[in-house]
Amino acid sequence: MIRVIALVLLTDLAVLAGTVQIRVKDERGQPAAVRLRLRDASGKLIPVRVVKPQPVLMTHPKFADLGVIFDGSVTIDLPDGDLRVLLDRGTEYEPATLNGARLKGVNTVRLRRWMDMAKLGWWSGDLHVHREPSEMPLLIRAADIHMAPVITRWNNARTSPEWKDWREPMQSSIDGNRVWTINNAEDERPWGAALFFNLRRPPDLAPYKSDWPPPVDSWTFRSEGYLDLEKPIWWGAPVVALLAHPDSIGVVNNHFMEEGMLNNEAWGRPRDLSVYPGYRGFADYICMLYARYLSAGLRIPVSAGSANGVLKNGLGYDRVYVHLDGPFSPDAWWSALKAGRSFATNGPMLWLTADGLLPGSILPDTTRSVKVQIEARSREPIDRVDILVDGNVVRTLRPTGGSLRVKASFEAPVQAGSWIAARCFGKTTITARMAHTSPIYVGPVPRRSPGAIRFLREWIGGWREVIRRTPESKLSGERKAAFFALCDRAEAALQ
Repeated sequence: MIRVIALVLLTDLAVLAGTVQIRVKDERGQPAAVRLRLRDASGKLIPVRVVKPQPVLMTHPKFADLGVIFDGSVTIDLPDGDLRVLLDRGTEYEPATLNGARLKGVNTVRLRRWMDMAKLGWWSGDLHVHREPSEMPLLIRAADIHMAPVITRWNNARTSPEWKDWREPMQSSIDGNRVWTINNAEDERPWGAALFFNLRRPPDLAPYKSDWPPPVDSWTFRSEGYLDLEKPIWWGAPVVALLAHPDSIGVVNNHFMEEGMLNNEAWGRPRDLSVYPGYRGFADYICMLYARYLSAGLRIPVSAGSANGVLKNGLGYDRVYVHLDGPFSPDAWWSALKAGRSFATNGPMLWLTADGLLPGSILPDTTRSVKVQIEARSREPIDRVDILVDGNVVRTLRPTGGSLRVKASFEAPVQAGSWIAARCFGKTTITARMAHTSPIYVGPVPRRSPGAIRFLREWIGGWREVIRRTPESKLSGERKAAFFALCDRAEAALQ
């Protein structure tokens, strides 16, 4: 069932002075599922007050100011004052802003697509979702995304007993191409976090904040489904990357928020703020880490996830686009994501080819020069687009005049084992809008940069120190030895 918002519900006894009905249609003139927010004269978001019980959802169960989700029509009460009503439907639609003082009675709004990625063969997903599965039909339509695996086993969750077991159907869909699943889990502990999708059975997870057991070896269910390394910043992330071979890594992750940013590394490895200051520094740091992983020979595609239900993000704000050659299907989507035919974004759209091939492709190892074609489009002005080869920026495109589109073609030198990728940054003042492609590779065997290998070795050495300093009450000497053996194996993988 769809839950009615209780915290912002008004009575249905009378029509209030500020009561208005808002109807929203999509580009085809059909009723659309959308999000509605209110912003006061100071620019602050304020909770929406719904006039009577309606099939609406909170955008986020913990943050009322993120607004409400409704399907086609909603009746709300507008407080006095200079208010703006904000309507949006995910990344591919132009948002609408209405002057609250001018709204009377019934108001109809038609949202316009500025981009239709599915028509171009690119299908969106959010890999980090903490919502009730019963809420997904409305949420997934309002976010205009196509894949949303819901985390139903989590060692940091106050989950209801119903998720001790998974019941059929494991997978559900709406509109023929919007899918959500329930057979997914998150292991989040002092080492970091990993997401597991499409598992056959609920996994046994260690207790929350438990140092023991270590990752990788305790994941007896690893072979069953899909593994996403949730962020590259965790202390244990290089070890997981080297030994568990993740299918993707969260480059545009839940630290990237719509009107703010978690400008820290949580309990992961802290960045050098003198080198990477501010929220833009965090975005640059994430890009640097991903490049280090790739240059150390770890061919891991990008992914994205919002953590809607936990962090202050709407569903689908951080999303990954996956290219399919044929019709959409869940199996095809997951296979293409694993193959690296993807880019991750919280705003810009970014397309990259090398010699006409998409991300995830492998060029002949005899290739010594590639024709790079790059295009970026955005609802907001673009700051810059970087094209990288083996972690080095070989071309930067800086549009002028608030351009919303960048397109270029050029030759770039490569060698056997190289990787080619692109990233795009938007012009913002309150957060970081970013897109990053998965790489295109030259040859089946990756080049391994000595500098990148040294970087990961130093990181693993830092994690050893974290383990050494862990109190015996949390981690005994014998158990620390097991962690050190895990680090030894990861370092051996760097040989």
